[in-house]
Amino acid sequence: MAKHPLVSNNDLYVIASYLAQPAANTEIHAELPKRHQQRFEDEYRLATHLEVPTNTEEEPYYVWPEGTDKYGRELRIYFTPVQPIPQCVENLRSKSKWFAKREQHRINHSNLVMQLFQCGFVLGSNSHNQDRISEFMRRVFPEKHQ
Repeated sequence: MAKHPLVSNNDLYVIASYLAQPAANTEIHAELPKRHQQRFEDEYRLATHLEVPTNTEEEPYYVWPEGTDKYGRELRIYFTPVQPIPQCVENLRSKSKWFAKREQHRINHSNLVMQLFQCGFVLGSNSHNQDRISEFMRRVFPEKHQ
Protein backbone atom coordinates (compact mmCIF):
# COMPACT_ATOMS: atom_id res chain seq x y z
CA MET A 1 0.00 0.00 0.00
CA ALA A 2 1.34 3.45 -0.92
CA LYS A 3 2.01 5.79 1.95
CA HIS A 4 0.84 8.91 0.10
CA PRO A 5 -2.76 9.51 -0.97
CA LEU A 6 -3.64 10.53 -4.50
CA VAL A 7 -3.16 14.21 -5.24
CA SER A 8 -6.39 16.13 -5.91
CA ASN A 9 -7.20 16.85 -9.56
CA ASN A 10 -6.74 20.58 -8.99
CA ASP A 11 -3.27 20.10 -7.46
CA LEU A 12 -2.36 17.49 -10.08
CA TYR A 13 -3.09 19.97 -12.87
CA VAL A 14 -0.91 22.64 -11.21
CA ILE A 15 1.93 20.19 -10.44
CA ALA A 16 1.92 18.60 -13.90
CA SER A 17 1.82 22.00 -15.62
CA TYR A 18 4.70 23.22 -13.47
CA LEU A 19 6.86 20.11 -13.94
CA ALA A 20 6.21 20.05 -17.71
CA GLN A 21 8.14 23.30 -18.19
CA PRO A 22 11.41 22.58 -20.05
CA ALA A 23 13.33 24.71 -17.52
CA ALA A 24 12.16 22.39 -14.71
CA ASN A 25 14.28 19.63 -16.25
CA THR A 26 11.97 17.03 -14.71
CA GLU A 27 13.22 13.46 -14.39
CA ILE A 28 11.29 10.52 -12.96
CA HIS A 29 13.10 7.54 -11.48
CA ALA A 30 11.83 4.19 -10.24
CA GLU A 31 13.58 1.78 -7.91
CA LEU A 32 11.82 -1.37 -6.80
CA PRO A 33 12.35 -4.93 -5.63
CA LYS A 34 11.94 -7.73 -8.16
CA ARG A 35 8.66 -8.87 -6.56
CA HIS A 36 7.04 -5.55 -7.59
CA GLN A 37 8.42 -5.45 -11.14
CA GLN A 38 5.57 -7.04 -13.10
CA ARG A 39 2.85 -5.02 -11.39
CA PHE A 40 4.77 -1.75 -11.87
CA GLU A 41 5.49 -2.49 -15.53
CA ASP A 42 1.82 -3.35 -16.16
CA GLU A 43 0.67 -0.11 -14.47
CA TYR A 44 3.29 1.91 -16.37
CA ARG A 45 2.18 0.47 -19.73
CA LEU A 46 -1.47 1.14 -18.94
CA ALA A 47 -0.80 4.76 -17.91
CA THR A 48 1.78 5.74 -20.55
CA HIS A 49 1.05 3.37 -23.47
CA LEU A 50 4.83 2.69 -23.50
CA GLU A 51 7.16 -0.05 -22.36
CA VAL A 52 9.42 0.72 -19.40
CA PRO A 53 13.02 1.63 -20.23
CA THR A 54 15.57 -1.14 -19.99
CA ASN A 55 16.18 -2.21 -16.40
CA THR A 56 19.73 -1.22 -15.45
CA GLU A 57 21.72 -0.62 -12.29
CA GLU A 58 21.28 3.09 -12.88
CA GLU A 59 18.52 5.64 -13.27
CA PRO A 60 15.84 6.00 -14.38
CA TYR A 61 14.71 2.39 -13.78
CA TYR A 62 16.27 -0.12 -11.45
CA VAL A 63 14.90 -3.41 -10.17
CA TRP A 64 16.60 -4.80 -7.09
CA PRO A 65 17.45 -8.51 -7.35
CA GLU A 66 15.55 -11.15 -5.35
CA GLY A 67 16.56 -11.17 -1.71
CA THR A 68 17.51 -7.49 -1.54
CA ASP A 69 16.20 -5.88 1.63
CA LYS A 70 13.89 -3.37 -0.07
CA TYR A 71 10.27 -3.09 0.97
CA GLY A 72 8.49 -1.42 -1.90
CA ARG A 73 8.67 0.68 -4.99
CA GLU A 74 10.28 4.07 -4.71
CA LEU A 75 9.13 6.49 -7.38
CA ARG A 76 10.85 9.86 -7.34
CA ILE A 77 10.58 13.14 -9.17
CA TYR A 78 13.67 15.30 -9.61
CA PHE A 79 13.30 18.85 -10.87
CA THR A 80 15.14 22.14 -11.15
CA PRO A 81 13.17 24.84 -9.33
CA VAL A 82 11.58 27.45 -11.57
CA GLN A 83 10.23 30.51 -9.79
CA PRO A 84 7.55 30.90 -8.65
CA ILE A 85 7.15 27.43 -7.17
CA PRO A 86 3.44 26.63 -6.62
CA GLN A 87 2.61 25.95 -2.98
CA CYS A 88 1.36 22.44 -3.76
CA VAL A 89 4.80 21.62 -5.23
CA GLU A 90 6.62 23.26 -2.34
CA ASN A 91 4.56 21.23 0.14
CA LEU A 92 5.70 17.96 -1.49
CA ARG A 93 9.35 18.85 -2.04
CA SER A 94 11.86 16.99 0.11
CA LYS A 95 13.51 19.41 2.50
CA SER A 96 16.67 17.34 3.00
CA LYS A 97 19.81 18.34 1.08
CA TRP A 98 20.85 14.69 1.32
CA PHE A 99 18.25 13.94 -1.35
CA ALA A 100 19.51 16.64 -3.72
CA LYS A 101 20.69 15.34 -7.07
CA ARG A 102 22.91 17.82 -8.84
CA GLU A 103 21.02 21.10 -8.47
CA GLN A 104 17.64 19.44 -8.50
CA HIS A 105 15.00 19.07 -5.84
CA ARG A 106 13.22 15.81 -5.14
CA ILE A 107 9.64 14.74 -4.48
CA ASN A 108 9.05 11.28 -3.01
CA HIS A 109 5.45 10.43 -3.79
CA SER A 110 4.71 7.18 -5.63
CA ASN A 111 1.02 7.90 -6.19
CA LEU A 112 1.81 11.33 -7.67
CA VAL A 113 4.31 9.72 -10.05
CA MET A 114 1.65 7.26 -11.24
CA GLN A 115 -0.75 10.19 -11.72
CA LEU A 116 1.93 12.07 -13.70
CA PHE A 117 2.37 9.02 -15.96
CA GLN A 118 -1.34 9.37 -16.81
CA CYS A 119 -0.59 13.02 -17.68
CA GLY A 120 2.04 12.05 -20.28
CA PHE A 121 5.19 11.98 -18.16
CA VAL A 122 7.57 9.03 -18.56
CA LEU A 123 10.47 7.44 -16.72
CA GLY A 124 13.65 9.41 -17.31
CA SER A 125 13.87 12.92 -18.66
CA ASN A 126 10.69 14.81 -19.50
CA SER A 127 12.22 18.09 -20.63
CA HIS A 128 11.42 17.34 -24.30
CA ASN A 129 7.97 15.81 -23.76
CA GLN A 130 5.82 18.96 -23.84
CA ASP A 131 3.76 17.82 -26.85
CA ARG A 132 3.13 14.40 -25.33
CA ILE A 133 2.28 15.88 -21.92
CA SER A 134 -0.04 18.48 -23.49
CA GLU A 135 -1.88 15.76 -25.42
CA PHE A 136 -2.34 13.59 -22.32
CA MET A 137 -3.30 16.62 -20.19
CA ARG A 138 -6.09 17.50 -22.67
CA ARG A 139 -7.51 14.01 -22.14
CA VAL A 140 -7.15 14.02 -18.36
CA PHE A 141 -8.40 17.61 -17.92
CA PRO A 142 -10.77 18.28 -20.83
CA GLU A 143 -12.56 21.00 -18.83
CA LYS A 144 -9.32 23.03 -18.66
CA HIS A 145 -8.65 22.71 -22.42
CA GLN A 146 -11.90 23.78 -24.03
